[in-house]
Amino acid sequence: MPVGADQKQHIEVTRDIALKFNSIYGETLTIPKDYILESVAVVPGLDGRKMSKSYGNTIEIFEPEISVKNKIMKMVTDSTPVEDPKDPDTCNIFALLKLAATQDETKEWEEKYRKGGTGYGTIKKRVVELMQQYFRPYREKRAQLEKDRDGVLQVLADGGKRARAVARKTMDAVRQVTGLGF
Repeated sequence: MPVGADQKQHIEVTRDIALKFNSIYGETLTIPKDYILESVAVVPGLDGRKMSKSYGNTIEIFEPEISVKNKIMKMVTDSTPVEDPKDPDTCNIFALLKLAATQDETKEWEEKYRKGGTGYGTIKKRVVELMQQYFRPYREKRAQLEKDRDGVLQVLADGGKRARAVARKTMDAVRQVTGLGF
């Protein structure tokens, strides 16, 4: 599963523990590997820093669409005039666009940026559209699930049962090789 660059240290700690355990007790635990997509290793926040709740610069998946729109439209940009070229590599709005747009659309916007004649408001509006399109199905699904609390609880219970079965196999192997098996 892909993780953000800021989660890599957690994978490394888990890896170190598994390697040490396996060096003592033999090949028992799977050694985790990080999987970080460079294109989304750090998701930019509304202020250009990495997106983080502690910075207060997030776009929440399930927040109302109007709130998402307001946040994106209020993003601070530099004072480059509309007619002047802009640098897509340093623009936090462009960074958000790259997360949601197709490669072809991203290339088109990059050309518009470098050519000049495109204002930040125009790209902000497109980013709002893309974010709404991307998150809308998840918001709708969540609204459906909120109406079926018993169904959700059953899915969680079933998932927990399956997860415990997998974990039990691993823990049985750990107990066996450590001499703690009963």
